[in-house]
Amino acid sequence: MISRHYFISLFAAVLLSPLSIVAQVQNETLANRQPHYFDINDWDIDADSINYAKHIAPILQRSCVQCHRPGGGGPMSFTSYEEVRPWAPVIMYRTAIRDRMGAMPPWYVEKNIGITDGFESDYSLSDLDLAMIQAWARNGAPRGNPADEPPALVFTDGNDWTLGEPELVLRSTDQTRPAVGPDWWGDIGLVPTGLTEDRYVKSIEVREVNDIPSDIGASTVG
Repeated sequence: MISRHYFISLFAAVLLSPLSIVAQVQNETLANRQPHYFDINDWDIDADSINYAKHIAPILQRSCVQCHRPGGGGPMSFTSYEEVRPWAPVIMYRTAIRDRMGAMPPWYVEKNIGITDGFESDYSLSDLDLAMIQAWARNGAPRGNPADEPPALVFTDGNDWTLGEPELVLRSTDQTRPAVGPDWWGDIGLVPTGLTEDRYVKSIEVREVNDIPSDIGASTVG
C-alpha cells in the first residue's frame, strides 16, 4: 500500500467565510464526452513538420514537467526525448480527454467564470497544443534536431516552496491506495484551516508527498 498526503499553502482569491480546502473532482456527467482531436492543417501547419525538439518539448516544459520529472509527483519523467517517446500515444490520448476525469494536465478550471484575464501558472493546453501533440504522435513521434530542444528546466530543492514561504500550511489526511491499480480521481476531503475571520488569498501551492521512491517507474501517465 502507498500513502499520500498533501500540503496546501496559502500565501495571502477572495473569501467570504473561514476557509476549507477541498480537492476538485471532475463532474461525472462529462464521462461520455469524446476526446478532442484536431487537424493541424486547420492552422496551415504541415503535420510532417511537427517534432519533439521545436514543438512538443516546449509544451511539456510548460504544462507537464513540473510533475513529470525525477522527484516530481508524476509516475514517470518527461524531461528528455528518450523518456517521452515511448509514451507518445498515451500522451496524445490523455491530453485529448481534456475535460474528463483522468485528463492531463489536470486543469479543471471553468475559465469563463469570474477570471477574465487569465490565470497565473495556467498549465492547460490550447487547441493548437493538442493538434501539435496529435500530429506528432500519429506521425511516429519524430525528434527533430536535438540542437533545437529548449534548455532543461532547473527545479528548486524539494523542500523549498515554489512561491516563497507560506503564511499558512495545511495538511490533508493520508490517502492510502493499493500499490497496484488504476489512477485514483477522488475527493481528499475538507481540510479545516483554523481561521476565525475572513482572509484574502493571494496564491495557493499544493504539494504532494508520498512514500513512493522517485526512482521507481509506473505504468500510468498521471
